[in-house]
Amino acid sequence: MRRLRLRALTICILVALAAPAGAAEIARVATSETGNLFDLHVSLRWDRTQLRGKITREQGDPALNPPFGANVDVDELRYTRITNALVPRFAVGLYRDLELHVELPYVLADDHSWRYALVDGFSVERNSTIANNTIDAMNQPCAVAPCPLFPVAPETTVYHGGRAGDVKAGVAWGIFSDARDDTKPFWLVGADLTFPTATAYDPAAGRSASWASPHVSSGNPGPFGEKVWKYDVYTVLSRRLGPIDPYFKAHVTGMQRSSGTYSNCEHAAELASRAPAQATLAGADNCSSWGDDARARLPWIGGLTFGTELVPYENPSEDQKVSVDVRAFADYTSSQRFYNPLTDMSGKLHATEAYLTMGGLFGLYLRASRFVTLQASASLATQTAHFLSGDSLGRGGVADAGRDITGATANPDLNPNFDWRYDAPGRRFRFSETSVFALSVAGVLQF
Repeated sequence: MRRLRLRALTICILVALAAPAGAAEIARVATSETGNLFDLHVSLRWDRTQLRGKITREQGDPALNPPFGANVDVDELRYTRITNALVPRFAVGLYRDLELHVELPYVLADDHSWRYALVDGFSVERNSTIANNTIDAMNQPCAVAPCPLFPVAPETTVYHGGRAGDVKAGVAWGIFSDARDDTKPFWLVGADLTFPTATAYDPAAGRSASWASPHVSSGNPGPFGEKVWKYDVYTVLSRRLGPIDPYFKAHVTGMQRSSGTYSNCEHAAELASRAPAQATLAGADNCSSWGDDARARLPWIGGLTFGTELVPYENPSEDQKVSVDVRAFADYTSSQRFYNPLTDMSGKLHATEAYLTMGGLFGLYLRASRFVTLQASASLATQTAHFLSGDSLGRGGVADAGRDITGATANPDLNPNFDWRYDAPGRRFRFSETSVFALSVAGVLQF
């Protein structure tokens, strides 16, 4: 008799777990339908992201590959970026499994820090090619040497934040629902548009004689806006199978320049006249003739996510649920000329090599009732090593060999963005050994 009762109880639990209960949280959507004509989700989310990595620089070693020598990557800097943001989100159901949503982020802080790397426990400052630099942007000797590229020691931080971020709005539609038809998965498609509403960041403005940023004081945080339109389209497939809910997501993000997108040409003439020169004279003259080719070159991003939610407890009658989310993801970021970890140091947009970001996420979701849900997640990822500088010398990668390619005299072929200190082979910077740790905590009210 006791065994029969246990078996009956087990069957009841499995039946309850197998009952349709909507999609995984990654595919949750506000809805409006018979019996629920108005569905409003209001959430407040805290996001914290920490990016850390090593910045190396190419350096010629004549002992390798004699008699020609070879370039090797030499440790230069350790870099950290920490971002904290509060993100209110509003989603309203317009129709059955069709929602309109808006996010209004406020960036509390977005701080970039760097210091000299340690090798065998000792700082590399003494031998650093940053501290011991002797040339300007035109590959000419500095009037007073050495002329460091930018301040480093003991540690430099450029502060951003205390401002509203870019507004995001979009729609999401659940085309199929396994809760309504158990022969189909839950299929969600969506599109988001990010508006360039955040105040633009000009990395070259207000630089001191030592090329230090005006935002190295925590009392004077700078803006962080990139002033680009972002278009994100995505799809999610989720299928509840008893106590597990596997899912798949794919997304693509494209970007478009706005009238306020920053370009290195905005200060080119002024920077070329500084001592030491921070841009080439010929490059400054070429900004107009190069047109769009001299402006920012934006990346596109494509990614895949595979994961599953595990549901150890669920009470459909009380609309209560505890679920654990485990996922793996990978994003490809294309090559670009845009903001990167060198920007706050150098005051420039740089050509960045394409790279892959791969990682995993663990999440915990607690739905206390139909009206209240708590969410928390943590993720850890890494990026493949990639160059942070290395713009082309001229159109198509080469300049007219019959002209002065230093940029000191007129040369219509010279790329306005090219800087001999950052972009010439043997002087390029590289980002490696990266880690991206992210935390997110949110509370959701549903009406």
